[in-house]
Amino acid sequence: MAKIHYMHLIPRLQRLYPSKKSAEHMTWHENHVQQDGCVNHPSEAEGWKHFDRIHPYFSAEPRNVYLGLCADGFSLYSNAARPYSIWLIVVCVYNLPPHMCMTRPYMFLSYVISGPHNLKSKIDVYL
Repeated sequence: MAKIHYMHLIPRLQRLYPSKKSAEHMTWHENHVQQDGCVNHPSEAEGWKHFDRIHPYFSAEPRNVYLGLCADGFSLYSNAARPYSIWLIVVCVYNLPPHMCMTRPYMFLSYVISGPHNLKSKIDVYL
């Protein structure tokens, strides 16, 4: 049986808004201008624009938080030993400028899922 450890996300997101400087960074995605026709940030990608077209009520408020979900699993022991794996689920805040959104202070470890078997095929059940 897998064990799931959850770290609350909402209080960590709320801490991004009290200071004026960090609050300004949280609306960066709304105010920046795309350059060179290249995608340098998720907000410039077609998927983000498509989401905004489908959910105009969400995109109308620039303080709403866009999140990315990253998952990675690994085995603690070699394949010859007892099988046991750990999966880490990390949430990234995509409202921030490119030089900030993928840095440690803005990537939040939200779940740790551990178990005696490889959970790769079952990871979507837990999310």
